[in-house]
Amino acid sequence: PHKLQAQPQPHKLQAQAQPQPQPHKLQAQQQPPAHQHQPAMGPGTVVAIGGQQFSITQPLGKGSFGVVWGACSVDGVKVAIKEIPCRSESELMRVVAEGRLLNTVKQELWAAGGDDLAKRIPVLFASDVETLGTRNWRVRLVMSEIRGKPLEEFLEGRRQVEKLRRVTVAELRPQFAQACRCAGELLVQLAPTLEAFSGKVYHRDVTPRNIQAFGIESGSPQFGLVDFGLAVDAEKWRAQEEGSGDLGGDGRYWPGSAWFVFGHGVRELDLHPAMLQEYRTCLDVHSLGLTALRCLVEMMPNLEFIEDLYSDPWLTRAVPKLRELRTSWARYWSDARRFWQPVFDAFCGSGDFEALRAACVTGGIHRMVRADVRAIRRALEDAAAACEGLPSATGLAGMPALFDALLLMLQAASDGGAQTVGLRKSASVAEGAGSPSTRKM
Repeated sequence: PHKLQAQPQPHKLQAQAQPQPQPHKLQAQQQPPAHQHQPAMGPGTVVAIGGQQFSITQPLGKGSFGVVWGACSVDGVKVAIKEIPCRSESELMRVVAEGRLLNTVKQELWAAGGDDLAKRIPVLFASDVETLGTRNWRVRLVMSEIRGKPLEEFLEGRRQVEKLRRVTVAELRPQFAQACRCAGELLVQLAPTLEAFSGKVYHRDVTPRNIQAFGIESGSPQFGLVDFGLAVDAEKWRAQEEGSGDLGGDGRYWPGSAWFVFGHGVRELDLHPAMLQEYRTCLDVHSLGLTALRCLVEMMPNLEFIEDLYSDPWLTRAVPKLRELRTSWARYWSDARRFWQPVFDAFCGSGDFEALRAACVTGGIHRMVRADVRAIRRALEDAAAACEGLPSATGLAGMPALFDALLLMLQAASDGGAQTVGLRKSASVAEGAGSPSTRKM
């Protein structure tokens, strides 16, 4: 069965020294078994993890498998503590692997680009595995806190505001520029970060829920990536080794090959080389591309209610193609949500996986997803042509570069061939959509 979670090989959880010294670095130590259980997490609670004490401040959110709390060390360093209950050895192995993979990611980022890349990913400071009973454990991981709030929250709020609001041409221009800059910076900042550790680790859950963001409204957007609960060893994943990990992540951001695996099983991919390559090498590329496209579309103003559109010949040329892009995205998003919801419900215990797999095969869902992505690609090509050469005053001058980067990332693999896309190349192409002044975090 293809469970919607990773099942990595067992590894003993150990914190490792970071490749470079950092201020306020917390030394992680394995804590000996306690005679009394640690107190439950909550604001004001003090807990001991890895031989150090931390004061809990507030809940920060919920990761793939546990609650994340904000806390402070005794010397005032802000951290995030992820608490994960485990009720089987396989669950414990998965959580242990998360800590190990986080250390691998940090080493790869330091080797590739130093602090500029490493600061966008949590540092594992300390860890603790507590036995609560028979086949019942509680794992706590102490990590650096990545500044910002989930991009998901910002996009949802923006979508609600813009849904019915009428705009003028004068309002369109800065909103176009802001949307383009935000989506472009998302690629410029996170694509090289993902590529730097992709030789060793695949995240497999790159979505707005796991991307921390701040500075969007001020015009200097900054992004970080959190929650490695579904990450896998990339070398084992590419080699298709047994135990390298099952299908996982948010299905709304899956490529067609992942939906094929859900319905047919991973072994059937051997008969489809292009989809096999996409599934084994491009999951993070695809999901980051879809995230950037969603960011662009939901940050753009409502293009159906423009009071004086025909007063600007440049916008008169571009806006119809941008509407088509929004329509193609809306079709994809509607289908993806419709396909994913029953799978998510089954994962939560409210459905039959086998019946869903059969329906996925009968309905040809992987082909429908690929068709939707191909429609998005056509819309991106048309919109890029319509925006080519537009003056910067329109707010659309950076769109062609952004669209070209998205075309590189959203490939819609077919049996005719596949292309492994370099994330750094996509970021380089997207450079024209962002602003050089927003590179510092």
